[in-house]
Amino acid sequence: MTTVQSEENRISVADGLRGFAIIAITLIHSINHFNLSIFPESSSSISNWTDPIINTIVTSVSSGKSYGLFALLFGLTFYLQLSNQEKRGLDFKYRFIWRMFILFIIGTINSAFFAGEILVLYSILGLILVPLRHAKNRTLIIISILFLMQPLLLAKIVYILFNENYTQHFQRYSPHELFSELAHNSFIDMIRANLTLGRQVYWLSIISNGERIFQSLGLFIIGLLLGRKRLFEQSSRTNNFWRETRIVALISYLVVSVVKYQLTRIIPSGALHNMIDNLLSLWSDFTIIIFITGLFILIYSYSLKKIARWMEPIGKMSLTNYIMQSVLGSFIFYGYGLFLSKYCGITSSFLIGLILLFLQYLFCIWWLKHHKKGPIEQLWHNLTWIKKFRFA
Repeated sequence: MTTVQSEENRISVADGLRGFAIIAITLIHSINHFNLSIFPESSSSISNWTDPIINTIVTSVSSGKSYGLFALLFGLTFYLQLSNQEKRGLDFKYRFIWRMFILFIIGTINSAFFAGEILVLYSILGLILVPLRHAKNRTLIIISILFLMQPLLLAKIVYILFNENYTQHFQRYSPHELFSELAHNSFIDMIRANLTLGRQVYWLSIISNGERIFQSLGLFIIGLLLGRKRLFEQSSRTNNFWRETRIVALISYLVVSVVKYQLTRIIPSGALHNMIDNLLSLWSDFTIIIFITGLFILIYSYSLKKIARWMEPIGKMSLTNYIMQSVLGSFIFYGYGLFLSKYCGITSSFLIGLILLFLQYLFCIWWLKHHKKGPIEQLWHNLTWIKKFRFA
């Protein structure tokens, strides 16, 4: 969730994509109660009908794709910042490492409100871009493919094929112990639970199969490549590239979906079934991420910008909005605040998410009339360059 260093070098389509990702993340976190899985028993015939529909649509659009878009844009922003500094004869390497340290601190603060946040992970994984910043394109393509193939997950699948008694020995995210802490305790207890139990379970989930780690690394590198090849800038070459890429992505999605459907029907439930399903879902998510990116390029290329430009203010302040939704979401759904999770089903939680987005949008419009960057973006910028804090 990075911002481009120079206002003149901003790429509107990237801001639109960030805005789209923030919208998707806010909605899926809202219907999931920010990982507090407590829901009332539905007594409304309307919600019994709308809940599964909303859950399917939001999950299909957001799950695995929105954070993937951020990872791709993370790599793009790294390239833009690197290029800006090298044009001035400066080495961005150590400044970027310092920048990631600041992001780590920001992410740690954010995790006190929402244990499933992504900034800490990105601040660590993002360091891989430093040694790869001047690698040849061919090298970057090979490395990104290796990451996106999910080597750890593939290795486990091969292992299970020869060891039928294999079982997964980790607890998936948001155990009941954490639910209890988030639902019934005070603000201080909520922070303690998120920073201890919440982060412990989150990292166990992240590391177990390495899915998000490898997916993020691969997308970081692809974002770097796209920036290097200037494939976010408007040109006939860019349009031709994305036209072909959208077709390939769509065909690949259909092929992966058919293979996934057939294999998951044949393979009985169990560890092997789950891992193959995860692997093919990750590959499917990747094709959708690329297709969505290409779709936004199309929208911005053919005078259709009004369809997506309203998302740009949200995207320009993506870091602020991401942290704001964690703070407000925890207050709305957790026990220390309004505790609406015990009253709101998926449909009502979805509506709360829309209201939250609308308020964020109004705040972004107002703030950007007076400042070039969002408040947390400005703070991150000033700390990166060791400047006295002031709003631009």
